[in-house]
Amino acid sequence: MSPVNSSMHDEARPSLRELEVLRALIASRKTTSAAASLGVSQPAISRSIAALEARVGRTLFSREGGRLTPTAEAFALEEETRPIFAALDRIAVWPDGPARRGLVRVAASPTLAHFLLPDVVARFRATEPELAIHVEIGTGSAVIAAVADRLADLGLVDAPANHPAVRAEPMREAVGHVIMRQGHRLASLQRIGPQDLQGEPMIALARRFPSRIEAERHFAAAGVEPRFVTEATTSAFAAELVRRGVGVALINPFPLSHGGLDGLVALPFTPVIRYTTMLLFGASGAASPAARRFADALKASVPEGGLSQPSN
Repeated sequence: MSPVNSSMHDEARPSLRELEVLRALIASRKTTSAAASLGVSQPAISRSIAALEARVGRTLFSREGGRLTPTAEAFALEEETRPIFAALDRIAVWPDGPARRGLVRVAASPTLAHFLLPDVVARFRATEPELAIHVEIGTGSAVIAAVADRLADLGLVDAPANHPAVRAEPMREAVGHVIMRQGHRLASLQRIGPQDLQGEPMIALARRFPSRIEAERHFAAAGVEPRFVTEATTSAFAAELVRRGVGVALINPFPLSHGGLDGLVALPFTPVIRYTTMLLFGASGAASPAARRFADALKASVPEGGLSQPSN
């Protein structure tokens, strides 16, 4: 390549600093936060992004309500940078750094986080002690948003995840169970139907959960008006209310079968309400090797009791 052509090629190539700024802005959505994380001034952040947009000929961020929103092009470019920064991280600890040093950012809904993740994180850390695991707990919609915005490498939810920037991978299947205290009048049954719950005090999950709407349709079809005495936003909280005698609850038994159902009786509900626990990844590009290994560890985690099964 001639010197002139080489110079032109260098001018068209984004600098490492510009790519660092891109990643920092996608993570923080604010120039002030990005500047603080990189140890530079806010104007330097703005200049770097303007220069990067000029190089690639695309708008990478739009401003909405004081926050910068990455465009699809920004996410696509950030995806291309991942191998670059992964290589730099490896070089930083070469030749003495362990091959599996790194970070996995996991976002999970509350019940999954509290009952499934602790055992998996502990076992995973025992085999990969140099790998850091950050866990963010939030609602299902917050988990989906975190994966879509690349703030999490891996998401874990037990509700539908319809988002164009998210790829959902089924992990575990279960059917709805009615949980009650031991010695309850219904505990001797094999299955529980809507008629069995006529007049029975029940703890309901909030109406934002699709399973709540499906359950109400089954009750209506059977001509039964459920007696909901309180609402809960997590299955774990519903189980604690059941344990204290507030009522019974119709829930997804996974992952409460990891210790959250101790002292309770769980009986399958008819008609069947199906639940699928999903692993979530960014829609574009492959998951990082560390995130993939952690996902595999989650899939291999089999709770006792037979209340769920692996997805096919």
